[in-house]
Amino acid sequence: MLAGSLQRGVRNAWRRRTRSVAVVVLLAASTGALALMAQSLLLSRAQIASMEKTVRTLIELREAGAFGTGGFGKDKPVGEEHFSVGTLAAVRRISSASHIARVDEYVYRPDMDPSKKNVYAMVIGLRPGAALRAIGEVDYESARIVVGRTFRAEDEQSRVAVVGRLYALQRLGVADPGTADLAGRRVILNGDAYELIGIYSTGNDFGDNHVFVPIEAFRATYQPGPKLSKIFVTVDSVTNVERVVAELRALPEADVVTTPEAVSTARTTLGGLAAAGAAAAVLLFAVGATLTVFTTVLSFRERVAEIGTLKAIGAPTAEVVAELVAETLTLSAAGGAGAVLIAAALAPVLRGLISLPVAFDAQVALFVVAGSAVFALLGCVYPVARALRLSPVQAMRAR
Repeated sequence: MLAGSLQRGVRNAWRRRTRSVAVVVLLAASTGALALMAQSLLLSRAQIASMEKTVRTLIELREAGAFGTGGFGKDKPVGEEHFSVGTLAAVRRISSASHIARVDEYVYRPDMDPSKKNVYAMVIGLRPGAALRAIGEVDYESARIVVGRTFRAEDEQSRVAVVGRLYALQRLGVADPGTADLAGRRVILNGDAYELIGIYSTGNDFGDNHVFVPIEAFRATYQPGPKLSKIFVTVDSVTNVERVVAELRALPEADVVTTPEAVSTARTTLGGLAAAGAAAAVLLFAVGATLTVFTTVLSFRERVAEIGTLKAIGAPTAEVVAELVAETLTLSAAGGAGAVLIAAALAPVLRGLISLPVAFDAQVALFVVAGSAVFALLGCVYPVARALRLSPVQAMRAR
């Protein structure tokens, strides 16, 4: 008998077909968007936590008196040795070196293209294994590979390059950097050919206009001598940063720059994004909940006499409740199925808008299932509560 009640509940969900389809479409849209908003909130918080952990322990050393990228200007001839591999050796010898997790040396050089007006990029030589830090970005480690790969240990002496999305588009003619075939592509730097092994993106055109190459290949191409532009020191713990900074400030040829302001700025940006996402999530949840509750309340009121008649002829209350629950679950399940399709379609769009790695995955699918279950639960409350208290006489009067 219970099985028959469940079957009737499923059929009842589609009695008013036009209304039911409209409800399912709206429920699917709100549930799918809600699932993506929930994922974006988690990603925002995770990125803030990662930045706090990484950036707050990152110390940047520049040539004393230099600004920005430093080096290689008219007053900083190639080969000048004040800020150099000798400085790097001094960093490794400081008394607090036991607190240093990693030291990365970088060499920068502006790359101008005389064949095009106002074209500028930066060639960056770095040690394989170091983070791809795009100049001018709030988060130094925001560059992420979108196709191909980054450098490996065996690339240390190789002429290989990783370029930014904008550089690939404007200089190499790569129309869609995210799906580009890199086989056979070359980057020409100062007359030397470099094999293109990867394309990165930061979500920012300025940051996406650089070329990363192994530092030894950079030295062979540009002949900077022992010159360095920047040294990045990563401290093993935030509690040790001040001690290491004090030791580094003793180096006369270097200016020490810590980056707590980068975290503050990024927290403001991502925090605003998270707040907007939270507001949108609350709105979407309210829409889905209201839609489900309104539909089930309307359906119950339309069928109150029918339900009273069932109870009058001896139908157990449990069967009546099962029928109502089955009806609500059917609509919620149909909305959840549609939400999966909508979330899969919207994920790439949202990823491009907020520059977070939003994707339709198992996490989003779980959010869809959870959202549909909650909406179904909310939708059952009123009709089940009324059905439990409804007497045949009340039902006939309501008719």
